[in-house]
Amino acid sequence: MAADSHRYLALDGLRGFAVLLVFCVHAAGNLAAVKLGVDFERTGFSAMHTRGEQILFWLFRSHHGVFLFFVLSGFLISRMWLPPEAALRAASPPGGPSALGRPGGARVAPEPWTAYRRFAWRRTLRIYPAFLIAFVASLAFAWHSGTWTPPDWPRLVGNLAFVNGAPGSHVAAFNVPTWSLFYEMTFYLAFPLAVLMPLRPGIVAAAGVVLPIAAVALGADVLVLCYSLLFAGVALTAGGDAIRACVARVPAPVIVAAYLVVTTVAMLDAVPAAVGIVAFGAVALLVIAKSLAPGNTIAWLLTRRALRALGRVSYSFYLLHWMIVVLVARAVEGASFATAATAIFGGGFVLSAIAAALSWWIAERPYFVARTGGR
Repeated sequence: MAADSHRYLALDGLRGFAVLLVFCVHAAGNLAAVKLGVDFERTGFSAMHTRGEQILFWLFRSHHGVFLFFVLSGFLISRMWLPPEAALRAASPPGGPSALGRPGGARVAPEPWTAYRRFAWRRTLRIYPAFLIAFVASLAFAWHSGTWTPPDWPRLVGNLAFVNGAPGSHVAAFNVPTWSLFYEMTFYLAFPLAVLMPLRPGIVAAAGVVLPIAAVALGADVLVLCYSLLFAGVALTAGGDAIRACVARVPAPVIVAAYLVVTTVAMLDAVPAAVGIVAFGAVALLVIAKSLAPGNTIAWLLTRRALRALGRVSYSFYLLHWMIVVLVARAVEGASFATAATAIFGGGFVLSAIAAALSWWIAERPYFVARTGGR
């Protein structure tokens, strides 16, 4: 039980770290837009002439926060369907009782399709309440900004179904960060179906990683690789103790160095975007595996109270922070650079954290209370 408690504490901290990276993307991008007149989406590191601009651009290129969420989601969801002890029994078909699990031998698994329907419904209940709060806020934001004239039903329905995040979609987002929910939800619905097929967990994980890479190589949108990141998390579950034992022998500083090398190379555009995303999937897997084991620097850092607290409200924070950062940036457009930076990074973060805590209490807490029977 102590090990399990540690794992959940560390993963909360990892969520906090990931959403902090996402916040930096939008805070840095908005600060650059209002005070430097630069669109970081359309420029590169070589165009930065001062140390301050370089730091700001480095923070903007923290897109790997979203990618880290993908790998973490793949790991956590696959644990629901591939308990580690079942994944290690190669002779046991993943559609059988071992795959749908009796973690700890406590209960008999339900019939597979009943389990799937229950899982899909619970995922919907987990995702939509907080999303709907942010969605209503984004409608007000878009209307106030003059970027939406109601009713525009196709755009409304498209955003409600997360189609704004689909590759090649022409549905304009109301809330920019919600593009990632398309990949999350389609994974939630498709992955259990793959598990119910007569395939070994390792094959499911490998196919989920390789097929998107092949699709991108043939010309698909590079963001299709988000599925590879999700299935990298599945690979960590399917590999079970074998992967964690290998990672345990790697010193924490080496993993941190690998993370910094991969993200820095991607920030400098030194490799194609597809290569950077795939490399990040591998290094994120190492970080998660290391965080599961106590007694190392990575795990210690991720179990700090402030980071864990941010991690618990990270979903609501993720949904709300972009609008708040934009509003703060507009409010301080005429201020000095130092004042604007303090307001956007400091004030924007505090306001986002407060809004996230309120959203969590209203829209997320009831889900967890219902799941635990009020405990």
